[in-house]
Amino acid sequence: MGMEFDFVFWALMALSLGAAAAYGTVFLDRPKTLLRAGVKTLFMGAMTTAFVTAGAPFPLVLALAASAFGDLFLALENKNGTLSLGILSFLIAQLLYFLIFFGIWFFSGDNSPLWPRYAAIALVVATSIGFLIWMGPKLGWMAIGVVPYAIAITGMACMAMWMPWAGWPAMIGAASFLVSDFVLSAELFRLSADAPARRITAPMVWWTYVAAQVLIVLGVVLAVFAS
Repeated sequence: MGMEFDFVFWALMALSLGAAAAYGTVFLDRPKTLLRAGVKTLFMGAMTTAFVTAGAPFPLVLALAASAFGDLFLALENKNGTLSLGILSFLIAQLLYFLIFFGIWFFSGDNSPLWPRYAAIALVVATSIGFLIWMGPKLGWMAIGVVPYAIAITGMACMAMWMPWAGWPAMIGAASFLVSDFVLSAELFRLSADAPARRITAPMVWWTYVAAQVLIVLGVVLAVFAS
């Protein structure tokens, strides 16, 4: 799985990170508009294009693209099922990340030391179960989408803990993705629209999400080149 990182790649990555910074500092607390949605989507959209130019494996490109669509749908007003489409898009991304991590682990043979992996997996599973118990009464019919998604992202995070140690950023990225999505779910289903806590949760959701995506792709690249 050879990848080449030329000037175009780095220019697109700079555009991606610039869009992430612009959204997090300028647009985060603004009303939902097409411009705001566009800036948010540009983060993963530009990153997806960057990895296309680098010749990244198709599953990774597809995971990044699914995340971009998820950002777009969640940035729009919740009409015509955009929230459900956003959850579906990220569900696809999580399943693809799981497959990518599994493939890297399977071909690397790097399984040691084991106890830190087991401890991290136990913490991920316990956190996810506790979160679902806490969220359960508020989900209603949305549990049809939220519960499978929670299982998928938990599986993704657990699989990330089996990455070769060269890909350690992906482990931190997967944990960061859990934090971002769990806080986002709390915003969607537990917090009122004018809750003071949103001043903290909104930036937490965005910046942990940005860190998650960057660290995951960095971990995948490092693991691939180390193999």
